[in-house]
Parts: sequence; structure tokens; C-alpha cells
Amino acid sequence: MKRLFIYELNEVPWPVVDLYIKARPNSNLNRILAESCCLTTNTVDSGELHPWSTWPTVHRGVSNDTHQIRSLNQDLKPSSAYPPVWDLLNSHGLTTGVCGSLQSYPPSSHQKMLFHIPDTFSAGSETKPSKYHHFQDFNLKQTGENNAQAASLSAKDIISIPKLLISGVSIRSFVRIATHVLSEFKNPLFKTRRSLLQPVLAFDVVSSCMKTEKPDLITFFSNHVAGVMHRYWKYSFPEEFDYEIKTDSDKFHQQSLLVAMDLFDAQIGKIDRWCKENNYDLAICSSMGQEAIDRGEYVPEAQIHDIKKIAQAIQFSRPVKQNLAMYPDIALEFENHEDAKHFAESVSMLKDSEGNIIISPVYDPVGNTLNLAIRKSAALINDERLITPNETYSLNDLDMSLMQRDIGTAYHQPQGILIWKGKTVTPDDARKSVDSRTILPTILNRFGQPTGNYMMEPIETLG
Repeated sequence: MKRLFIYELNEVPWPVVDLYIKARPNSNLNRILAESCCLTTNTVDSGELHPWSTWPTVHRGVSNDTHQIRSLNQDLKPSSAYPPVWDLLNSHGLTTGVCGSLQSYPPSSHQKMLFHIPDTFSAGSETKPSKYHHFQDFNLKQTGENNAQAASLSAKDIISIPKLLISGVSIRSFVRIATHVLSEFKNPLFKTRRSLLQPVLAFDVVSSCMKTEKPDLITFFSNHVAGVMHRYWKYSFPEEFDYEIKTDSDKFHQQSLLVAMDLFDAQIGKIDRWCKENNYDLAICSSMGQEAIDRGEYVPEAQIHDIKKIAQAIQFSRPVKQNLAMYPDIALEFENHEDAKHFAESVSMLKDSEGNIIISPVYDPVGNTLNLAIRKSAALINDERLITPNETYSLNDLDMSLMQRDIGTAYHQPQGILIWKGKTVTPDDARKSVDSRTILPTILNRFGQPTGNYMMEPIETLG
């Protein structure tokens, strides 16, 4: 193998693949499956599974108990003993390109990193080369404003769109965005598919990168199918909920997963053709999967708009920065570790009217970063008050609000997919289970590079 393109299709399991190829037997995906070695990845990560932990496990070849990456925008210095695949390949003189891979911020300055657009939760909009920062700035702004809900495009957003041309976004994609916005006016249900626009822009950007650079390894991450699964799994697999599809909205949501996979299928068809023309292997990978979940009755959720009002309420006067995170997590950055510890201890004084802690650390502070979560509270929903030993605050006082969103009907489970197509790969549809930690040594082995003594053996069928 000379080169490899990895499409990181976040959280997609085999049942979704099977649903899709049954509905679309003439799809690119169905054709690629017949030409590939098909495996089932299994993550051994501990605790609640999250993509911001399970992808570093794939990239670094060790579980989260070893690499210790458990939250977005966490200080990554403690994990430096287990570098990601792109750093390892760069250190061996091989070239790489990264677009959207989780926990890849900041962009690498290594001369062998030919392009690097970090993930959509990055703490800054820097990219390599810098011309792609227009896309990343727009990308991060949408992530920050949407925060688990589809927000409206502001006039400022629309004015900034032409700058995306510099980042490689095509006129055709602008037309697609405009068409979608018009669809929302005709049918508000289309707003639930707003997230499917992001991967359209991102694919334009990585395509632009690929026109000028052909690195040995390319990674491209997309979360668009995962987001649809979380919300609308129930409508794609109604039998798992003893549910009957009846209404027009039911039928609309039932199609959303297929629409999301159609987008992936069109992209993977183009990538597959490009890989053939440029002598690349193609891998489609998910670091884990999803499955049905019954969350019971939905309780509205509290949302923090600015952490500074919370800091004032708990009498924390040191600087604190709120980075992007996936709701209901909150990623905070401080000037030092002691400040992070102090905030973690102090925030527990903020309680609802029944004495329940509302905002609490998910993990101990790592370096100068801290990850918090907002807990659900019936009392907070009823009276919209939070209390410290000295004061009672309304949610408005704390720059917080309540929000309603689609109740999730699917959640994370350990098994994902690995579909690998290459000239020296024997097609196999057995879907044998492999530890996700074996993906890194397999990549290194296929590039003819040494594996670290902390790594597992490569996947035998891809050796």
C-alpha cells in the first residue's frame, strides 16, 4: 500500500449499513462492501462512551484508561506519550492531511503535515494552510451557536459565506444551502436536517486540499449520520420501540437517516474514484456505534450561555474561558491547574431549590482544563431558580435558559465498522470483531513502519 484515505464515519454501526443497502441496493456503499474486507470494531474504553475518547483510542492505539483523553478541548499534554497516527507517520517522514478528526487541535506545524483543518469543536480557527481558516471560523461559529439545536442563519453569517470560496467551498454547495433554506420556509421540518449542510461544506474543503496535495494518509471526519441517529433512530427502526409510523412528520423523520447516508454515499463514491486514480487504499471506519435507547419522559434542559455569570455567583474571580463542547458537557480552560481545581470545588455550591447540585465535574481537572456537565432537575424546570449559600438567582441572572429539543432515541455502544478496500486486500464479508486499538498498528504496518511496544498486533486479515 502506498497511500490511505480514511473516511471517519462517526458512530455508524452495521445495522445502519444494512438498512441503507437494503433501501439502496445500487449504492456506492453496496458496491464498495463487495470489494472490501469488512470488520466490526470494538472499543474497550471505560466509562460512558464518547467519540472524543473513542477516536483518540483509534488514532493512538491505546484505550482512554491509558491516553486519558475523556473530554473535548481537554489539555492533551498528558497523552503525549501516545501520539496520534498523523504525528507518528510525520515522524517517519511520511506526509499526512487531516480534516475534522476529533481531538486534532491545534493544527500541526510539522512540514510533513500538508493540510490540517482540526475538528468542529476546536478552541480556535487556525488551519494549515491558513486559507482554510475562513471555513473553520464559520464552522466553529455554527457549532457554538447551534449547541444541540438548529439555529437560524444570521445576516452576519450570510455576509461571511462568500469568504468560504477562498477555502474551496463550491458555488454548487452555496446553491444547495440556499435550496435547503427555501425548503425550511415551505416545510419547517427541514430545519431538523440543517446539520446535513456542514459535511457538504467540509467535503468541498477536503476536496480542495486533495486537488493540490496528495499526502500518504488523509483522514476525513463526519458526524452528520451520528446526529441523525441520536434523534431519529426510532423512526428508522420503529419495531425496536413497538412504534407505528403514522404521521407526516413520522414519515419525514423516517427518511432522515437515509438522506444522511445518501450524502455519505455520494461522497464515498467520489472518494473511491479518486483513490483508484491516485493509488490509495480506502477505509471507512467508526470508533464505536449506536443502538436504541428509551429515555422515558423528556425533561427540558438548562443551558449556559456564558460561564462568567456562573463564576461570579460562586465567587470565582480568576480568568476562565468557555470552549466549545457537545451539550450537555461544558469545556472550560483556566490559566493554571490550581484555578481549574478551585472552580471544580466551588461550582458544587450552586444548587436547585431542593438542594441538588446542578453543575458538576465529569472528571478531575486535566492540566488547566475542566469538563463539567449540567444535570437535569425538575425543581429547576418548575421555579427556574438556582441557589448559593448567600444568594438566590434566576436563570436569567446567570445567563442561563431552558431549552427543548428532540428526545434522543439512540445512544453509544462499543461496536462500529471498519471497511477496507485496497489492491492487496482480500474481500471478506465476515465482519470479524477487532479491537479498535489494532487499527493504528495496522496502518503503520501497511505503511511499512515500526509499531510501538505499547501497541497491539496489527489486524491479521489486513497484514
